[in-house]
Amino acid sequence: MKVEPDPAPAGPVLAIETSGRVGSVALAVGGAETATATLDGHPGHAEALIPAIRSVLAETDVAVDRIAAVVVGAGPGSFTGVRIAGAAAKALASSLEVPLYAPSSLRAAAAAGGPIVPDRRPEHRYVLFDARRGRVYGACYDVGAAGVREVSGPHGGSIVDVINGRPPVGTIFMGEGAALHEALLGGAGFNVRPPPAGIPTAGGLLACCDWIPVDPETWEPEYVREWKPG
Repeated sequence: MKVEPDPAPAGPVLAIETSGRVGSVALAVGGAETATATLDGHPGHAEALIPAIRSVLAETDVAVDRIAAVVVGAGPGSFTGVRIAGAAAKALASSLEVPLYAPSSLRAAAAAGGPIVPDRRPEHRYVLFDARRGRVYGACYDVGAAGVREVSGPHGGSIVDVINGRPPVGTIFMGEGAALHEALLGGAGFNVRPPPAGIPTAGGLLACCDWIPVDPETWEPEYVREWKPG
C-alpha cells in the first residue's frame, strides 16, 4: 500500500544525522533551519548526541514538548552510528507522539553537497560512502531548485564498478568514498568535490525530506554492510 506524504510540519522539527564520522543535529521552525550542532568525529556519537539536542533546543528557546516531528538519517552508515540516531529518534517520536521521518543519508549527502543555483539545470551528484576494504556504497541524484531526485538507487561495489557504469558526462562525485578514489575518478574525467560536500548532515535531511512517515515501532535504519559482532 502506497503511503502518502504528510504536509511539511509547521512547528519545530528536530533532525538527527549520525551515519558517518561527523554527525549533526538541527532544528527547523516553519521550514527554516534555526540552529545546528556538530558531533565531530566522536565514536558512535552516543555521549554527544543528547547534549547536542539540548543545545539546539536551548539556542532557539524551544521546549522539547513543542517538537512537532523528528527526522532521522536512515543510513546507510556504520552500525553504531545509525543505531544511536535511530534509537534516539524512535524514542523521541514515540514519547512525544509525533511523526517520524527517515530520509536516506545518501540523499541528505547529495542535498548538502553544495549550494543550489535556481536558474541552472539540476546538478548531477554521485555520492559515494566508504564501505571499507576497497569498496564504496553510493547513489546518484539530480539536485536543483525543484529538490533532490534519485537517478540511480543505492548500490555497493568497487570504484571500478562505478566508473564502468558510465555515469553521464558532467557528473560530480562527492563523499568520503569519492575522496578516497579521487585519482581514479579524475583519470576517468570526473570532478570530485572535496568534503564536507557529500557528507550527510541534519540540515541535508531537512532539505531533502519527502515527509513520508515511518512507524517508530517497526522502522530500522540501514547499514553499509551486514554487521557481525566481534
